[in-house]
Order: sequence, then structure tokens, then C-alpha cells
Amino acid sequence: LFYPWNSVCFVHQTRMSENTGFLGNKMSDKGHNNISFIGVARISDKAVVASLAYNSTVDLAGVKNVLNEKIGMQAGTHYSFSIGQTTWHLMADTLGRVFIAITASSYPTRVATQCVDDLSRTFVAKAGEKSLTCKEKALDKACKSLFEKLCAKYDNLSEVDVLSGVTAKVESVKLVMQENVELALQNCVTLESIEEKAEQLQQQAGVFKKTAKDIRNKMWWKNLKMKLAIAFIILAILGVILAVTIPKVKAVSGSDDNDN
Repeated sequence: LFYPWNSVCFVHQTRMSENTGFLGNKMSDKGHNNISFIGVARISDKAVVASLAYNSTVDLAGVKNVLNEKIGMQAGTHYSFSIGQTTWHLMADTLGRVFIAITASSYPTRVATQCVDDLSRTFVAKAGEKSLTCKEKALDKACKSLFEKLCAKYDNLSEVDVLSGVTAKVESVKLVMQENVELALQNCVTLESIEEKAEQLQQQAGVFKKTAKDIRNKMWWKNLKMKLAIAFIILAILGVILAVTIPKVKAVSGSDDNDN
């Protein structure tokens, strides 16, 4: 059964999971890995008349098996279902053609719907009614350039979807703001460290100033004591000299008096 895209459906059928090895190897590192496959098939014989695996490898037999699982599509209605890590988006037209886009599971459905509509419009303008009667894969070469442009266009969400573009810009701004906040926090830590070191230097300067003052006082007292000691020694020497010379002077003066 098919489900319109606005009613969410996750497919977990065992038989389908066995047949969905169609999305083969890992997608390339090129691009954004949002679009993996677009194609056009006929409902009548499930022939995939034109397709392109974008940055991936796709088994068309697996695609046909999935289409065989799905019947009862209404023309002009969009359908969406998930298989593994991918989501299928399909729409049939009134002439029995099915337009297919396989995207990443996280790809917005509204954008995938635009992609399928764009695929339908441009493919019909390019291939016309050839797709109704041609063999399988007959239009691959003719539609390759068209499909590549479509895949490249819708693979970059920020370019094709305004909301996704705004979201990407918001995330970019958030990242820049986060880096600015981290840088500001680092600057705050640096400023705090500088302030702490400045306080330590100020305290050390205070201690140095007090120590210098104490040393200066001690040196002043030491110099004073030395000067007092020198003065005392000089006075003592003078005293000794006076004590020795005064009696001699008196004795000489007395002898002169006696001679007279």
C-alpha cells in the first residue's frame, strides 16, 4: 500500500528489506549526501526509462521490486515512505509515469516534494511521450544532464530551501557566538589571573617596602652607634693625652718658678 507523504509511514516488511539492496555502496564524499537517486518509471511494466544515481550506486532491479510492492497510486498525489536510512518520494501522472526521488531520511519532505514536481515538469518537457513507449533505460543519456542539474540543485538544502538556509545560518551564528563566549570566558580567566598576580605583586611590594624601611632604620642606628663609638674613642684618646700632658706641663711650670 502507498501512503500520502503527509501521513508518515515507516516500512518494515521483511520481503521488502530483502529486496532493497538497491542502494548499494556508500554515497560519495562529494556534495551533501541528501539526494541519492532520481528516476522515471512506467506503472504498467515497471520499466525505469530514465534514472540517475547521484554520488551512489543503485540497483534498478531493487527499484523495480519496490515499485512492484506499491500499487494503487493516484495521479498527482505525493507519496513518501522510509526504507532503512533513506526515504522514497513518488508521484504518478495521468499517463502512468512514476517520478521517483530517493533522499536521506532526514531530508525535508516539503523540499523532496518540490524536487519530484520539478522532475516531473522538466522531464516531460525534455522527453515528451517517448517515455510511454521506449525501452528501459532508453532515456538515460538524453536526461543525464537534466538529472545531474536537478540532483545538484536539491542536494544543497541551504540553496533550495529558505527554511533550511535560515536554519544553517542560525547554526552558523550560534557556532560563532559559542566561540565568542568561550573566548570571552578565556579572557575573563586571563583577566582574573592578571588581577590575582597584580594583587600578589602589590602585597610583595608592601612587604619589600616595609623590609626596606626596617633595614634603613637598622642601618641608621648602626651608623649612629658607630659614630658614637668613634666619638667616644676620640674623646678617650684626648682624655688620655690630656691626662698625660697636663702633669708634665705643671711640672715644667713649677721648676721654672723655682729657678726664678
